[in-house]
Amino acid sequence: MDNLFKDYFEFMFVYIDDILIASKNMKDHIKHLEIFSDACYKEGLVLSEKKATIAVNKIEFLGFLIDEAGIELQEHIMEKIRNFPDILKDKKQLQSFLGVVNFAGIFIKDLAKYRKDFRPLLKETESTKWKWEEIHTQRVRELKQVCDNLPKLAIPQDEDELVVYTDANDYRWAAVLMKKTTTGEEPCRYTGGLVTEQQAQVWHINEKEFFAVWKAFKKWPLFLLAKEFTLKVDNTNVKAFLKNKLESKIEKARIIRWQDECQYYCYNIIVIKSHENVLADFLTRDGGI
Repeated sequence: MDNLFKDYFEFMFVYIDDILIASKNMKDHIKHLEIFSDACYKEGLVLSEKKATIAVNKIEFLGFLIDEAGIELQEHIMEKIRNFPDILKDKKQLQSFLGVVNFAGIFIKDLAKYRKDFRPLLKETESTKWKWEEIHTQRVRELKQVCDNLPKLAIPQDEDELVVYTDANDYRWAAVLMKKTTTGEEPCRYTGGLVTEQQAQVWHINEKEFFAVWKAFKKWPLFLLAKEFTLKVDNTNVKAFLKNKLESKIEKARIIRWQDECQYYCYNIIVIKSHENVLADFLTRDGGI
C-alpha cells in the first residue's frame, strides 16, 4: 500500500489499509481527495463507504485523537491501563502492562523513571521466583495516575520553530521536543530510556549526555531532519562534542558514530544553566512524582 501512494506522502499517511489525508484548508483537501480518488481508480482499489470519513477537523486514528489543537490518547487506551491490577502476578502480565504504557510513552515526561524498578523483574526466568515488592505496586499506581493526567501534545507544523531539550543522569536519559509559540513553548513529544547496567557503570556522564542527544535526534527525524532547530543542553561538553572533530580511535568508535550521525541535522546549540533546563532536568531527576 505504501508504494501505491508514495508520491503523495506530503499530504497522505498510510498504515496498512488505513489512509489519512491531511490538508491545510478545504480547497487543498478537495484537491487531495481528487488525487487520492484517481489513484485508487487507477490501481483498482475498492473503498468502504461506511468506514470513510471526509472533511472533518477531528479524527480517531490508531489509538489517538487528533485535531487542529494537537494529539491525545483515546479513552479506550486509558481504560486498558486502569484495568490492570496494582499487583501484577507474573512477568507476562508485567510485559503486557508496560506494553500498553509504552504506547502512551510520547505523552509521559519520564517513563524510564518508572520502568527502572521493573528491570529486575523483566529478567526473571522460569527457574527464578517471581518477587513482587511494594515499590513495584507503587510504580504501577504512579503510572496509572500519570496516564490519567496525560497532556495534549502540539503537532509541529512546517513553519514552527522547534526546540529540543536533552538531559541524562547515571541510569537514564530523556528529551523533550517543543515548539515555540507567542506565549512560550509547547511540548510536542517526550522520549527517554534506560542505559544498560554495564553502560551505567562504564560510561562517563558526558557520554550519557551525548547519547541523549543522539537518541533524541534519531527518535524525531520526521520533525528535525528537514529544518533548522535549536538544541538546548546544560552540559558544555556536549557542545564541544558536537562541534569538534574527534580523533579516530577504536575506543571512541561509538562516540564518533554518534557525532557523524548528528551532523545530518541542522541546529543551533545553546548551553543553558541547569535550572533553566526545567523540563529535561525534571525528566531525569530520581525520586517519586
